[in-house]
Amino acid sequence: MPVVADTSVFVDSILEYDKSRTKMAEDLLETIQNASLEIVDPILFKVELAGVLSRKLLRNRVKLIVEDILKDVRLMPNPDDLAFEVAIKTGSRAADAYFIATAKLTNSILITNDKVMAKNAKKADVEAYYLIEEFDEAIERLKEIT
Repeated sequence: MPVVADTSVFVDSILEYDKSRTKMAEDLLETIQNASLEIVDPILFKVELAGVLSRKLLRNRVKLIVEDILKDVRLMPNPDDLAFEVAIKTGSRAADAYFIATAKLTNSILITNDKVMAKNAKKADVEAYYLIEEFDEAIERLKEIT
């Protein structure tokens, strides 16, 4: 089973706003890697990640970081029609609808540090974890899959 790890997880693993959030994000990504689980994200992920990191880091460094991350993430075409349906059903932001739709399309677990996205994913019948509050459950679920 693939995992959709949204942009917030990767940002928290790179930029240390809060040590506990960074540690959770790093531990999650390490668990995914150790379990040989595939991370899938919509193409939107690449653009969103670059935009967020460009606000905090030197732009030439951003390209290298994004390229490195993309070695471990399979980008999927943005599921426009499904994202549209998710947005209607949940009222979610556009970017969130793409991540939720990708999880639905690939039958993936969605993991995020965005509470609203996790709530909307659950409304869309996607197995989702808000990492900040459901870290232990998310890690346990990933271990069950392998």
